[in-house]
Amino acid sequence: MAEELEKLPNLSQPENRKKRFPMTKLWLWGAWLFYVGYVLLSDFPPGESLLHTQLKTLQTAMDLSLNFWFIMPLLFPKLSPVLNPALEGLFNIVVAWGLLFWGFAIDGRGQRFPIAPFLIGTAFLTNVFYLLWLCVRQPSQEPPAPPLSPLEKVGESRMLPIAVLVVVVAALVWAGVARPEFGNLSDRSMALIELARRDRLTYSFGVDLLVFWLFQAALVKDDMVRRQWQEPLTLWVTRLVPLFGLGFYLLRRPPLGQKPLKAVA
Repeated sequence: MAEELEKLPNLSQPENRKKRFPMTKLWLWGAWLFYVGYVLLSDFPPGESLLHTQLKTLQTAMDLSLNFWFIMPLLFPKLSPVLNPALEGLFNIVVAWGLLFWGFAIDGRGQRFPIAPFLIGTAFLTNVFYLLWLCVRQPSQEPPAPPLSPLEKVGESRMLPIAVLVVVVAALVWAGVARPEFGNLSDRSMALIELARRDRLTYSFGVDLLVFWLFQAALVKDDMVRRQWQEPLTLWVTRLVPLFGLGFYLLRRPPLGQKPLKAVA
């Protein structure tokens, strides 16, 4: 494994950083500007832009937040807002995916900006903050010195991906069977597609899923080097399998400071 790790560029060296990161940073800043400009500010997607948001859209966002993780619908069904369960499921999957990035809290060590506001922002405004963190961060491959902060302990805990993946499965079940008055799975799917064709909020959730998938492995290589661990299969699973691939990585990676038992070809 030592030979494999030696093949990876040491991004802490200025010469390697200069070779790789100017184009990478340009690409990331371009992606962030396109996301903000297209999804939030432009008139190209369905519905009103952020500059012309109507009260109905704000009410839908508030209702989705009240039903977050289905706590209110399950405990107080008569008080909770009634929404398309497919939309509720989609919303909770997007939020859960954003919470998985808390598993990289250690990436904030030694950075110019603290990572906590970006992680919190990712849970609420998704790629506005996640892509922005990828833009402003610097390569971070050094194993951290103890002790870990409370946020870093949360990120390193196996309970984080387990809890998030449980929520994702619950969201899929909720989208398919909750609120029988919304019909069968086909009816719910068609209603969600129709909503995405005219509602900016719903449309943005779909874009968020795609962007999360494209960039979910962006922090993985540095995290592997930080742990002195390389497993190509896990890296490719993380890159290719949306959401569950990232959860798999967070469950599979060795704890910080623990030497891998053997190299994997």
